[in-house]
Amino acid sequence: MNSTIRIADLFCGAGGSSTGAMQAAALTGRKTELVAVDHWDKAIETHASNHPEARHLCESLDNIDPRKLFPKGLDVLLASPECTHHSNARGGMPMSDQSRSTAWHVLRWAEALQPREILVENVREFMTWGPLGANGRPLKSRQGETFRAWVRGLRSLGYRVDFRVLNAADYGDPTTRKRLFVRASKGRSAVRWPEQTHTETPELFGCDPWRPAREIIDWGIESQSIFTRSKPLARKTLERIMAGLRKFGGIEFFHSVDAPMPVIDTNPRYALCEPFIISYYGAGGCYTVGTPLPTVTTRDRFGLVQPMALDIRFRMLQPSELAAAMGFPADYAFFGNKGDVVRQIGNAVPVNTATQLCRAMMGGLAA
Repeated sequence: MNSTIRIADLFCGAGGSSTGAMQAAALTGRKTELVAVDHWDKAIETHASNHPEARHLCESLDNIDPRKLFPKGLDVLLASPECTHHSNARGGMPMSDQSRSTAWHVLRWAEALQPREILVENVREFMTWGPLGANGRPLKSRQGETFRAWVRGLRSLGYRVDFRVLNAADYGDPTTRKRLFVRASKGRSAVRWPEQTHTETPELFGCDPWRPAREIIDWGIESQSIFTRSKPLARKTLERIMAGLRKFGGIEFFHSVDAPMPVIDTNPRYALCEPFIISYYGAGGCYTVGTPLPTVTTRDRFGLVQPMALDIRFRMLQPSELAAAMGFPADYAFFGNKGDVVRQIGNAVPVNTATQLCRAMMGGLAA
């Protein structure tokens, strides 16, 4: 068995997959040679700072010859192709065939290097990848046609292919982020998937319980009273806070259209409740800190509400907390402004999930 695993991480971003691969290699007693590729300089700066042992390329994959980069071949190919033009979060916006075509690089690298194991991560809508119509929108009658052709391409190169939608909370990440993972493996053995390590109902399945959001919240960061802010919170934010207080049994307050600030109810009809999270994503929502954080996106989406006696305090979750929800180590350094950092975190593969998947793959390399 070769003790050194040669790994390529395409569209590596901040390094969620790479960090998981490094952790998996350490758990299996293997050394690694890692090459990380991304076209965004801030992501490469972050990746290089945390993985100085790796080789980093900040350029488009169109300009890279995989055979020259890996003259000795490749063992593991990791890839997170651009998902923006597959995601339902785009609403009715037109899509780009060029951006949606980045997944074809996986086949180009697979054909050139014949890696033993391939792992591709994307949004669930990637399975619906198909041709676009004249209006720039997917043709419903041909939904999934291109994805199936892409899978057939992998199989034509001699790979056994399987794909599943996995919930990161089931593998030790304190977020219920659900993503599609495509596994392709050489050889006759069936594709290896990791065993689930955590569950929402541990009493039924014997796994550890899901990790709650309260684990990743830095309770030392001070929140601000919603009643004494120099700039009042937006009405929609107050409505989200109100919805959470009603849902979890907190003090009721109201915000009059004519009043510049929210007003506390002098005769509260609700008891105090524990802190909770409100979401600005989609239709919004409110979540107890006793459950995992919902999917971390590329923008600020989560606010922490802390009812305290006759006060209600509020703040947005910080990038360090979002990174913790995605499984990044506490000392993981991110570069760029706040928007850049949140984008890197939201685009990443959850680290603990990546670790479990890469560990399963590396077990296959020993065969």
